Amino acid sequence: MKKSLLIFCFLLPISLAFSQEKTAMEGEKTKVYTVMGKSWMVTKYEDGTKMYEWEISEEDYQNHVKKGHSRFETNFVEPELGINLWPIDKGAPEVKPWGSWYFAMNSTGTWKPSRNFRLKSALGVSWYNFKFEDTDLIAVKTPDGLEFQEFTEGVGTKSKISASYVNLTLVPSIQTNDGNLRFGVGAYAGLRIGGRGKFVYDDADGDQTKLYEKSNMYVDNFRYGLRSEIGVGDVTLFFNYDLNDLFQPGRGPELQAMSFGILFTD
Repeated sequence: MKKSLLIFCFLLPISLAFSQEKTAMEGEKTKVYTVMGKSWMVTKYEDGTKMYEWEISEEDYQNHVKKGHSRFETNFVEPELGINLWPIDKGAPEVKPWGSWYFAMNSTGTWKPSRNFRLKSALGVSWYNFKFEDTDLIAVKTPDGLEFQEFTEGVGTKSKISASYVNLTLVPSIQTNDGNLRFGVGAYAGLRIGGRGKFVYDDADGDQTKLYEKSNMYVDNFRYGLRSEIGVGDVTLFFNYDLNDLFQPGRGPELQAMSFGILFTD
């Protein structure tokens, strides 16, 4: 921390000197920081130099917006990576967190009417993966519903089911003046576009065989739930909780899926 402060103090005069020759149009990124009630705005230019403007008030912020800085920002690709879970003792096998990956690719738009509030919308695709802790259990789609059966024709090495969705998400959030602390709670809804089951085993000769069930595995066609986001600095964590059952009524265990992980932003 002391080292960072010394570097900051050393570079500040140099950056201020160079910034006198810049124009507002040359700035790449502008951020507002606040410490102990004191605010300043930092503009970073293409050559790496920075310009510092001190004591930014709410009125100054609004003027900053009016001078051509849009209240609306877009991010064409915003990936998410996390882990899927479902409750135990609900008639379904225990899932292994490592390997039950949640992955999403979104395009986002964020409306920022003030420094302390923003509203983010996202449209994208996500993938559910549930990897069973017991690798000898295989998910079998029968006419009566989904069954989890003990595999006896070899030694199971991997067993999982997966589903993919296209989703619409809306998350309002509040943040500190400098944007380094953020918290939001919103909702999402999704439509299933794919799904399958996968089972991998070794036979008596030690040869590996992969079995696929290319179907919906009785996963419900819709999903909807609540989402929270917590951001500290450049790191944003998310938590999703489905309010509806993962499987179709009467076709699988009655349980809700959840996922959590990290959101990658520019």
